[in-house]
Amino acid sequence: MKKVKILFLWMSLIFAMTSCEMDLAPDSAVPEHEALRTIDDCDAWVVGIYSAFKNSALYSGYMTLLPDIQADMAYAALNTNTGFYTNFYQWNIKSTTDEIVAVYNGLYTIVARCNFFMDYRAQVEANLKTQTEKDNFKKRLGEVHFARALAYAELIRLFCEPMTSENADTENMGICLPTTYQDDVPMVKRSTLRESYNQIIADLKDAEDNIPDSRTIADIHYFSKGAVYALRARVYMYMGMGDLKRDSNNEYLKKSVEAATKVIKLGVYELSDAINNSFVINSQNYTDYQVMWMRDGSDEIIWKIGMSPTSYGGTLGKYLLGYNNSTYSPQFHFSEAILELYEDNDMRASAFCAQTKDVNGDDVYLITKYPGNTDLDGGDTRKFINMPKPLRLSEVYLVRAEAYYWLNDDENSQKDLSSVKRKRISGFGSVSASGDDLLKEIKKERARELFMEGFRLSDLKRWHEPIKREKQLYSMDGSINNQLNVKYTDAKYRFTTWPIPKHEIEATNGLVVGNASNY
Repeated sequence: MKKVKILFLWMSLIFAMTSCEMDLAPDSAVPEHEALRTIDDCDAWVVGIYSAFKNSALYSGYMTLLPDIQADMAYAALNTNTGFYTNFYQWNIKSTTDEIVAVYNGLYTIVARCNFFMDYRAQVEANLKTQTEKDNFKKRLGEVHFARALAYAELIRLFCEPMTSENADTENMGICLPTTYQDDVPMVKRSTLRESYNQIIADLKDAEDNIPDSRTIADIHYFSKGAVYALRARVYMYMGMGDLKRDSNNEYLKKSVEAATKVIKLGVYELSDAINNSFVINSQNYTDYQVMWMRDGSDEIIWKIGMSPTSYGGTLGKYLLGYNNSTYSPQFHFSEAILELYEDNDMRASAFCAQTKDVNGDDVYLITKYPGNTDLDGGDTRKFINMPKPLRLSEVYLVRAEAYYWLNDDENSQKDLSSVKRKRISGFGSVSASGDDLLKEIKKERARELFMEGFRLSDLKRWHEPIKREKQLYSMDGSINNQLNVKYTDAKYRFTTWPIPKHEIEATNGLVVGNASNY
């Protein structure tokens, strides 16, 4: 993993580095063995781990937008797209694609920072003097374990096939699992999928044991017990549903339900209301759900990436809106097929989409989910910065609903779907669908609720669903000459799993092998 190690930021510049500087090691770096000695060093180091999540290649940019653009949620604008992300839109994806490399390196940078902390934890522990210092170190240790678990989980989701009973123990199907930063340790090959997931589960157990119970909704920019349970629920659901078979005895799915239930029963988080106006901003009324996306605050958020006007990541709304204070020039439009999924009186449609004319006078459906938090990017030149929200209570309900479905528990699955829909659709009663129709509704609800949050490609992949786009007015075709229709049995479907970067394979002399999408 030599290439990953090069990307590591030394503590002396931990607050100042940006994503484009991640491959540079400063001349003023402190000696490795002196970087972590005291609890203050630990505090600064963990701040650096949190800061790494701001990388515009991750949640505030590529990792959120590109999977949905590659799938079916956004259409490249015919007259205003200037080439942004069209390689993904047209499925021109290679192991050298800059965005692929940036996501992979960004996630392994987080892993490297976590491993460095683990390497020197004993050195810090030996210097702890008071109980307060010991308690603070324990909290930091839990946060580091969670950060590594999250990075590994995202690497699996993007760069690995879904786990099934047939491929779970196949060599080189998982991810590389370096557990140390030390240079004298041999490079590691890709693990199996089961080994990869087991490492995540182990890290989440360590996180649970060390992160305190006392955090509240006011601390949502820090990892919490709620975040641990939410990620565990997601991971176990992914582990358990890969065979696409309903099984009431599936232990992975039972654990997913258990973890999701823990989140809900904490009583800290609450589904935001998309129906009733609760806020007045600039003399206009808004719902709690709208404000969650406008101002990045809500009791529904389990963890968000904290940003400030002077410390932020990418600009999620910039390429979706393309607004220059007078006209819109979007790079991408809202998919009309996805828009049709929203039922009558579903308030999410108006929160995420607006019909207007672009700079050319074309009628377009704007993607308005990331309008820019004015507390972060106000002024004459809007940057359209919003804090990413990788863990929300609504996803937890949807994870549990799907886990219940695969466990043959339609009744509880219906209840969880209904809980979400009642907060989103005015006058909604209850979900009554069962069997195959219930699964279809789960799939639709994930598309509606998690629109442009980066889940769509991996969802379609794990369900073996085709990736389809029909011709849409004022939009480019999915490929160069025709619309997109990639079926599970098509060779092209392999690109739903992103290729391992070429530099990683070359740096390890072939020890790290590629995916089918590499060839």
